[in-house]
Amino acid sequence: MRLFILLLSLCTVFSVNAQRNCTAAAYTAMPVISGQSNNISPEKIITIPVVVHVVYNNTVENISEAQIISQINALNADFEKSNKDFSKIPSVFAKLAANTSIRFELAKTDPMGKATTGIVRKKSTRMMWTDDDKIKYLANSGSTTWDARSYLNIWVCNTVPGLTGYATFPGAERAVDGIVVRYDAFGTIGKVSAPFNLGRTLTHEVGHWMGLKHLWGDQQCGDDGIEDTPKQRSGNSGAPAFPKTTACNNTAEGEMFMNFMDFTNDASMGMFTAGQKIAMRGQFEINGKRNSLLNSKALAPAWNINMEPEILTVNPRDMVVYPNPVQTGNIKLLVNTNLGSNGKNFAIISSSGQIVQTGHLLELQEDINVQSLAPGIYQIRLTDVASNASIKFVKQ
Repeated sequence: MRLFILLLSLCTVFSVNAQRNCTAAAYTAMPVISGQSNNISPEKIITIPVVVHVVYNNTVENISEAQIISQINALNADFEKSNKDFSKIPSVFAKLAANTSIRFELAKTDPMGKATTGIVRKKSTRMMWTDDDKIKYLANSGSTTWDARSYLNIWVCNTVPGLTGYATFPGAERAVDGIVVRYDAFGTIGKVSAPFNLGRTLTHEVGHWMGLKHLWGDQQCGDDGIEDTPKQRSGNSGAPAFPKTTACNNTAEGEMFMNFMDFTNDASMGMFTAGQKIAMRGQFEINGKRNSLLNSKALAPAWNINMEPEILTVNPRDMVVYPNPVQTGNIKLLVNTNLGSNGKNFAIISSSGQIVQTGHLLELQEDINVQSLAPGIYQIRLTDVASNASIKFVKQ
């Protein structure tokens, strides 16, 4: 049994006879962003770093890397309008469909600047999870959220009977921001189970994570506030036949049940509209709730830096930085030849351990622009020399 229940910041999936069915109507506090500020070109590709937390109690739930990759591939196909089943969309609706120019990629660098596959595996003492967000805390035998300003966190686990997944909306508390999906509804191969075996549970939830409402706005004969999605009586389930007309939409086209934000089976879904594209990309505009992801370092080359405090010292004669403190513009980094650093890489690391800037030393004396850094204490670390040498500076 599966059944979808929508909460203010959570879209939980339940079903009776394997049907999707959200029942709560709490979207009123989550307005659709129109994207009117338009500081991002409509076709500029937005790439979102993803971390997948596989929280398992037994080997069946510990899904393979191949299954995870199949889900990322399916997600990208759905958001790029390159899904193979798009050809089944009726032409009257296909002309409204859009390539969102949004992509997803497993993270290469973790929040501490270490190399990562973008997959975290956590053996848990818990056999099942509910929609109470406890899976997002190590203290509950879950897996801790990576910085939601830089990563889309996805937890894959075994949920209580009837619960397939849920997502937070833009603006959620960072400690719980992300999406939870049941292990057998995640991806297109491996442990997946029909009729939710094409990765569309995550596609649907990512739509919510980017602020999309259900097509009917969770109101009888309602709408989602987007112009090119027709009014709809309620959620559709199973595999409807086109056209699907109701008293709320008695037109030749009927309801857009093949939209990813309806509740039909995975095989009956296949499109986002141009209006939905604008709404989702609006979250990445300057004032959007997902804007910080544009500045994520999660897809940058990893530095494999040992962050232990005892190795963060360096002989004052080996590295010098000035002016220190610095208020604006450049700092100058001087490195002694005994570090062998000419042609090496460096990273600037904030006091919280985040890599905020990287570069390459072409000379033993290098000018580094720190204009964009917020005030605080930083380290400059040589990342590929034997000493792991570093030096601190203050940005005022």
